[in-house]
Amino acid sequence: MNRFFTAKRMALILMVTLMSLLLAACAGDAGADGTQGNAGAAGAAGSDGAAGPQGPAGARGAAGDNGSDGSDGSDGSNGSDGSSGSTGAPGQPGADGESTTAGVTVIPNSIAQGTAADVTVWLTGFGSSEAITVTVVAMADGSTTTSSATASNGGASASVSPTLLAKGGYSVIAVGAGGSKASAVLNIK
Repeated sequence: MNRFFTAKRMALILMVTLMSLLLAACAGDAGADGTQGNAGAAGAAGSDGAAGPQGPAGARGAAGDNGSDGSDGSDGSNGSDGSSGSTGAPGQPGADGESTTAGVTVIPNSIAQGTAADVTVWLTGFGSSEAITVTVVAMADGSTTTSSATASNGGASASVSPTLLAKGGYSVIAVGAGGSKASAVLNIK
């Protein structure tokens, strides 16, 4: 044992021990924290949690559009005939009908309102020198315009000015003094 613990060795051990103690005692305060490093990669997503309780019912939505009409049903069967009514009172005699020989031709029979040219009314089939009254009757309101002509050998003519007439349909009625009567239609567009 003497050999192992020689003075040199003992001094060396003592010196190393003292140095270790001195180094340990001389250690300074901990330094400031270093800068934070970059964030690591995101971890894998966790598993889904359990379903929550059901929420309350939402507000009622607006009414939808009406559906299309259904197809028509089939016709019903005919009803039975009703009983006959009582006989009516005798009627009044009717007015004379139009002459089978007299005629009225309107040329042109359709013309634009305000046209400057007159419409010619040709009268045929009347008596040789029969006086004829030509009446233009508005079909919409019954207003009338009247002119006259005298037949020569059964024929005559009269004029109607479209500038004086409103748009619509008109009856042109010719009545002779001897009872002849005829009519035609004029359209002002």
